[in-house]
Amino acid sequence: MINSSDSTHLTQCPFSSGDLPYVRELIARALDSANIVDLDEQLLLSRVQATARLWKHGARIVGFAFVDDYNNLWFELDTHCEMLPRLESEIVEWGLVCARASTGIPGLPSSLDCSSSAHDAHRIDMLQRHGFVADEVHSLRYSRSLSDPIAAYSLPPGFQIRPVKGVEELEQLVALHQASFGTQNLTVEQRLAMMNASYYQRELDLVVVAPGGELAAFCVAGWHDQPHGLARTDPIGTHPRFQRLGLARAVVSAALGLLKQSGAHTVTLGTSSNNLAMRKLAEDLGFVCVAERLWFSKAIA
Repeated sequence: MINSSDSTHLTQCPFSSGDLPYVRELIARALDSANIVDLDEQLLLSRVQATARLWKHGARIVGFAFVDDYNNLWFELDTHCEMLPRLESEIVEWGLVCARASTGIPGLPSSLDCSSSAHDAHRIDMLQRHGFVADEVHSLRYSRSLSDPIAAYSLPPGFQIRPVKGVEELEQLVALHQASFGTQNLTVEQRLAMMNASYYQRELDLVVVAPGGELAAFCVAGWHDQPHGLARTDPIGTHPRFQRLGLARAVVSAALGLLKQSGAHTVTLGTSSNNLAMRKLAEDLGFVCVAERLWFSKAIA
């Protein structure tokens, strides 16, 4: 890290693993600590590592940012920084630099995207001042208390639920995810990072197996904040050939039971506002929408 006693300078430097505790502290002080999701998992990805940056005002860390594999800018900043306007501008400009470097890579958008809690007026104002335009689709977060009864759902004959076997199923898990969502938005590297993250527990990474042995559906459950009993149950998906059989409902319900046995009190899941099937699934399983994230885009050119 760069050391400086000059409190008038705002400095930018690459992120290193030793900076992680300071980044966590910065995130914890934020108005919305959910701005940066799956931090450990993201920082295992080579492209994210290359784009991760810190900003310091004197010796104090006041900003952190990276651009993920989908040209999403994730950042946190200290809104009490004396050089806040410059800090905001440098974070956005760094995001554009990273996004421009990926121009031409198949599948990546021609924009830099960023999200904000619907209640974070400062962040929304910042993004709009820097030329970001609001998107129609939002991200929704649902929550459920595990003190409420958990219904058990049976599977069709011959289907079974089990934990993933490990990296030996990596390519099958990626293929299942891509088929379920109809995109290429999960790579082997990203799935491996998910499985190597510090909070990952293989026994909570569930799949539904069809009678012929094919992976038919999945639910990646795990801990969000284990000391406080907070867990999660997403992503969730079903292969198109096995949809409308109740597989997602059964595997998520099984995950809820395992999390409750592990000591979890509250479980969350996320989806997009236009994913009506997932929203209905969440509501059928007793989840309630508790938060909304708005998305904004800025043209790279």
